[in-house]
Amino acid sequence: MIKMWVFKVLIFFMIQCSNLVWAQNFYDEDPHLIELTPKNFDKVIHRTNYTSVVEFYAPWCGYCKQLKPVMKKVAKKLDGIVQVASVNCDLPKNKQLCAEHRIQGFPTLMVFRPPKIDMSKPHSQRVELRNHAGEVYKGERKMAPIIDFAVSRMKNYVKRLLNVNKLEEIFKKSTRPSMVLFSKKDKLSPVYKSIALDWLGVFNCFIIPNGKLDSLSSDDNLAKSYPNIYGFLQSIAHDQKNSEKSLLVVFDPHNDQYHVFQGDSLVKPQVSKFLTGSIGRNPQEGPGSKRQQFVDAVKSGKNKRVNHDEL
Repeated sequence: MIKMWVFKVLIFFMIQCSNLVWAQNFYDEDPHLIELTPKNFDKVIHRTNYTSVVEFYAPWCGYCKQLKPVMKKVAKKLDGIVQVASVNCDLPKNKQLCAEHRIQGFPTLMVFRPPKIDMSKPHSQRVELRNHAGEVYKGERKMAPIIDFAVSRMKNYVKRLLNVNKLEEIFKKSTRPSMVLFSKKDKLSPVYKSIALDWLGVFNCFIIPNGKLDSLSSDDNLAKSYPNIYGFLQSIAHDQKNSEKSLLVVFDPHNDQYHVFQGDSLVKPQVSKFLTGSIGRNPQEGPGSKRQQFVDAVKSGKNKRVNHDEL
């Protein structure tokens, strides 16, 4: 009788341990991927101007195990550009969340897209952040297609200028400073799009391909209204037009000042530090923001330390 009792206790203990193993999250230790629960899902996914990729999975699922290394690579490549998160649907606390998103099989990848905000309207008339539009990803479960799909769903707040003379009109119409990337490539990079998201409502963001940067005439309106900015543009026009490097510049037309980013590439923490130093303000999202503190805390499991109401 004693042996049978010991045997039953042992079996019960093994079953409980087995359940714990199955329920363990895939990505708790991953620095680029966010494991979500009902307590933080809305704030991470819906209270942001970022697009998000979310994997709904079960740890016992063979296809989920196959996708795991792919998602780790996706999250690393998209870090700072598109949010990559996951929900362990095998955990009891997450089952209702998975049901709300009609998850019927594992793994399911969903992309959540934020609403477009009309920055030309007064703040009181802009579209407020609300539940993002969800879309099931049905493409190949490979790194490149997932990344391409996610990036294609990013909101773009960077305007392309094909004539530097347009800056004078822009400066006069807006009270915000302007961030301008004189770009070696005609194609807009996802990194620059994400920087525009970080500073949405703080900067007007533009891109001017190097090849479109022509010299200005002395009777240009810029010369009359903003002589210091005009002089800078004249001084860089020839070299930048033929340059194989990009140049990021902040223009403060109110004070007729300009600030040149000295980095060789658009590394987001460096850019954020430069932009904060240029105008003395912090970004809405990304490096240096309260929002980023919250996201980092969620990743590390310490999100209780951050006041969610401030986001």
